[in-house]
Amino acid sequence: MSLNQCTTDSETPPKKSNLEQVARCLLDYLNVHGKNSQIYQVLRFLAENTLSRLAEGKDARFNYYNIREGVIRETEGDASAWFSRHWKSLNGDFRQRCEEGMQKFAADQGLDVYPWVEKHESDGGAGNQALISLIALPIPGISTSIDACADAAPHDITYIPAEKLKLSWWARWLFDKDQVAEGWRKWLLIWPTILYVGLTAAGSVFVLFALSLSKHPVTTSDLAAMLIIVLFNWPAYRSLQQFIRLVDDRIIMASDSMLGFREFGACLELFRPNAREAGAPKKARMIRYAAQCPVCAAQVLLDAGEPDFPRRIVGRCQESPREHVFSFDRVTRGGYRLR
Repeated sequence: MSLNQCTTDSETPPKKSNLEQVARCLLDYLNVHGKNSQIYQVLRFLAENTLSRLAEGKDARFNYYNIREGVIRETEGDASAWFSRHWKSLNGDFRQRCEEGMQKFAADQGLDVYPWVEKHESDGGAGNQALISLIALPIPGISTSIDACADAAPHDITYIPAEKLKLSWWARWLFDKDQVAEGWRKWLLIWPTILYVGLTAAGSVFVLFALSLSKHPVTTSDLAAMLIIVLFNWPAYRSLQQFIRLVDDRIIMASDSMLGFREFGACLELFRPNAREAGAPKKARMIRYAAQCPVCAAQVLLDAGEPDFPRRIVGRCQESPREHVFSFDRVTRGGYRLR
């Protein structure tokens, strides 16, 4: 193997204890939330091989050739170009979607640091190449999170915010890059529903009143008018019901029209950024909570509880959605086995 295909011990490796913790944390995170795309495969390679290198007392840093060979089993050609697009994603779109979830996941495991990836630039020269390793970054506001977790009762399952969602075109107009709507944008989620319900109700009353004044027998036109009233009022009733549930329960399953084509298991939630400020205005956000099933280790996503658990949002295992069912508490982000 050529010189630029080998790691080097010229730099001081990261602290072993923290590195071991975050490598295990990342591996657990990927078991719950990982997908099959190459960016997740790169992270899995780093987590698994970091633990292996640390167990052998070796430097847990890898060059582009190591990573490419471990992920796609390719040993020829320039690995820098292959890795550069993944590095750009790690520090761009992927970080925006997943960093908060990793922080929450690590905090729920009792850590004050979370895993991320660092590049160690080389000094230059032929055969020298940048090295990639896991690092432990401090979790913002960890003292509050740890205190809250310490006071909470143990749960059968713990949920974390998963990666950011891909919203539909009109929902992207209402929500910011953090998928939060506040101010007039939040009210645009509410007032169209109220206006639609009001107009539908007023129109129905007018049509029924007009029909009641008629002295002629019921005609086909009258039946068609009543059918149209039902067709317009049913979605209005469903929209009003969802609005009431959002106000009462603070969280509902998001409408499919708000999500991208392949998205599911997302919620629309009302929340206060600081729960201790009782007078602070609520904000709306789109969010997906996920967890690992304690029975079969598959991913658990939120879903409507009906028909068995009416007016509840529950966590359903993706491998056994009718049998591995868990409660969901949006405050503690924990749940208990319902079956």
